[in-house]
Amino acid sequence: MLLRSITKHVKDQNWFAVALDFLIVVAGILIAFQVTNWNEARQNKVIANEYLFRIQNDLILNQKDMEVRQQYFETVKAHALHAIEAIDGPPEALGQQFISDSWFATFALRRTIVRESFEELLSVGAMNNVTDVSARQRIAQYYRSTEGTQFFLTNIPPYRELLRGVLPYEVQAALRKAGCTGSYNMDAAGSPTAIIHNDCQLKLTDAQISDAIEKLNTPEFRFALNIRLADIDTKLLLIGTINNRAQNLYEYLEEVK
Repeated sequence: MLLRSITKHVKDQNWFAVALDFLIVVAGILIAFQVTNWNEARQNKVIANEYLFRIQNDLILNQKDMEVRQQYFETVKAHALHAIEAIDGPPEALGQQFISDSWFATFALRRTIVRESFEELLSVGAMNNVTDVSARQRIAQYYRSTEGTQFFLTNIPPYRELLRGVLPYEVQAALRKAGCTGSYNMDAAGSPTAIIHNDCQLKLTDAQISDAIEKLNTPEFRFALNIRLADIDTKLLLIGTINNRAQNLYEYLEEVK
């Protein structure tokens, strides 16, 4: 219809009307282009908010995981402290409890930090959909920092291998049979769990106790146990740092969504 109008005005040499028709065409194209941009911007905003929401959920999971790790390693540290205090005490006081404490001090938690939503955000190229530059920087910095600390959180120092290398296998088997183990799972809400079953009732013979203590009560073992304590302290420090960073990022994303 607009084309007919333009053709008629040209035939009539009504140049003012022709110019007006062209202005209408140009305006229509510009409006359509702008509407397309608005729709695209709105869609990008929806996509960005969806990823921010998912990242926030991951941050909540990470915080819960850090709380579990903190309780876990505080328990491990308590056993390590008891073991080293026993070594530094009178030799005749060393017994079954010392063996149990030394055993629990080897426990490790090697699961990774949740970052699936962030990885997907990068893989689909949707990072630029997050228009807040500071939000993009904070997200990237958080995950860079967690990647850098992942090694220290999952690292197992030589103490574990040393103990499990010198402690007689029959004693290790007795520890496991008595339930002196750990369990790692998810609760009903999907949050990670980690439990150390240190209420187990270990029953060893006098000969087994004597043999185990002889293997463990050495300068080399004490040295490795001391390093293990330093390792646990580092883990606890990093856990607190990651937890705080996750909370700060969560709160900032809540503001910019």
